[in-house]
Amino acid sequence: MSRSTAEDVLVAFARTPGDVGAARRVARRFADLDPGERSALLWSEDPGGRLVAVVLLLQAARELQAAHHSPDPDLTDEYLSALRAERIDDPALVDLAAEDLVGAPLLGGSTGPLFALAKSDVALVRRAAVVATLAFAKQGDAEVPLAVVGRLVRERGDVVQSALGWVLRETGKRASEAELIGFLERQGRFLGRPALETATEHLPAVERDRLRG
Repeated sequence: MSRSTAEDVLVAFARTPGDVGAARRVARRFADLDPGERSALLWSEDPGGRLVAVVLLLQAARELQAAHHSPDPDLTDEYLSALRAERIDDPALVDLAAEDLVGAPLLGGSTGPLFALAKSDVALVRRAAVVATLAFAKQGDAEVPLAVVGRLVRERGDVVQSALGWVLRETGKRASEAELIGFLERQGRFLGRPALETATEHLPAVERDRLRG
């Protein structure tokens, strides 16, 4: 029996509505796709192919997590290589996968790679550094997300600013409201207004109004 190819995936995805849900269904169907064919999708000119490739990487990483196996660094490297080369050019593909492919593998180890990503010249790589910290926030760790956000809080571009707001909000909800408030007292003035409003939207009204000024 012949193995599936990147072209088979593209044909299957073209018959769908083209959204993330469809990409997940196609990825499940082609879960055994050869890594070389997956890479061809990731580096293709087809946005749908790139979406399915990212979902395939995410699917593989989550299967390892569910089986309590060690993360596969090749999955992270493949994703970050495409991101650094700007083959992944949609913020949605960062928000979809950075937590599991970039953040989760660093839990319990060095967080240095996150700070290295935050220094990247590529805005979506910097966004990935921010979104990846959700893995830490969901473990009750506010320190790592706030440290990474602190490195980028003065950035004005919307690609990064729009991620700062909701990652801060989730850090306050899932890790430490008190640490979020302390951070915003020190650095909230550097956030763009939309990011500040998002970051504070789940705080008590008195704190929210005070921090928004």
